[in-house]
Amino acid sequence: MSNSSSISDSFVSIVILNYNGSEYIEKCLKSVYTTVGCKFEVILIDNASTDGSQLICKKKFPQIRLFQNNANLAIAGRNIGIDNALGKYIVFLDSDATVHPYWLQNLIKSYLLHGEGLYQGKILRMNNTDEIVSSGNLLNIFGFGYARGSEEKDLGQYEKFMQISFPVGACIFSSLHVIKKIGYFDESNLLYLMYDDVDYGWKSLTFGISSFYEPTSIIYHPASTSSKLDSHKMFLLERNRWISLFSYYSTKTLVKIFPLFAIIEFGLFFFLLTKGMGFAKIKSFFSILKMANAIRQRKIQLNKNRKLPDNEIIIHFVNEIFVPGFMTKSNFSIFVSNVIKCLSGFARNLI
Repeated sequence: MSNSSSISDSFVSIVILNYNGSEYIEKCLKSVYTTVGCKFEVILIDNASTDGSQLICKKKFPQIRLFQNNANLAIAGRNIGIDNALGKYIVFLDSDATVHPYWLQNLIKSYLLHGEGLYQGKILRMNNTDEIVSSGNLLNIFGFGYARGSEEKDLGQYEKFMQISFPVGACIFSSLHVIKKIGYFDESNLLYLMYDDVDYGWKSLTFGISSFYEPTSIIYHPASTSSKLDSHKMFLLERNRWISLFSYYSTKTLVKIFPLFAIIEFGLFFFLLTKGMGFAKIKSFFSILKMANAIRQRKIQLNKNRKLPDNEIIIHFVNEIFVPGFMTKSNFSIFVSNVIKCLSGFARNLI
């Protein structure tokens, strides 16, 4: 069977979470049904919406498979899609995203060419399609995740397939076999609202499963969370960053690089003070202390079937970070980036 016929005969389960998504979900589904080049089903998982959007969608798109939850399961709702998917491949798509007709065909083609892993496409700004949202997500050794190329104009500078640290949460593609090997999305609800894509990518790395960026698959998405940071979101980002750090780094690794973490955390606290968000950092610290036992149990559970140690996983991490332009002046941003890059280099040698 030729590669092209293999792609056209492929069956993909498209899993979409919905929660009061009346503003976006119909547009999302309309774009999904323009998909060409492969066979697919749409699984819509509703997290107890109160705006009736799920019923409207079922009426307008009767072919969707609708699963109605009695409570908001957050990102864990995707696990219903894993359990009920009929496809050989599966893709998790945000309900506020829209897609190019060839998005899925190109992800399948890339998977067949490059092998097992988690895949993301090129994410462009929905209302400004020449602006990049993500051309591959990268993770710093200290747990700072960021989208490569974010806020840049798309001039064709990110047209090469490459290995990345983790796939963007808006669109995660793989085979159902690989997803079942990695396991469910976070069911503890500790990572509520933030960092679930970092966490899932990190989890996949513990099994030796890498993530990849495929530039020929185009997805459109609204403004990212990072462009609208406030104290509450900063609290969630910092709390969830540390939940992931404690969950995946061994105690030995954390002890080894503790002095470097101390420098980073003090510096970050004083920086956030200048932005009026210092309290968010303090609040995240005490929240972590309060959740210590739950995090410990999560760590035990996640590491039961782990395949790779920290020193093999950090090969997939970077030393750099990205500081959004709205957060600081460019000169200071460069200074902060250089300091963290230097400290990350030291940490890499210690792990």
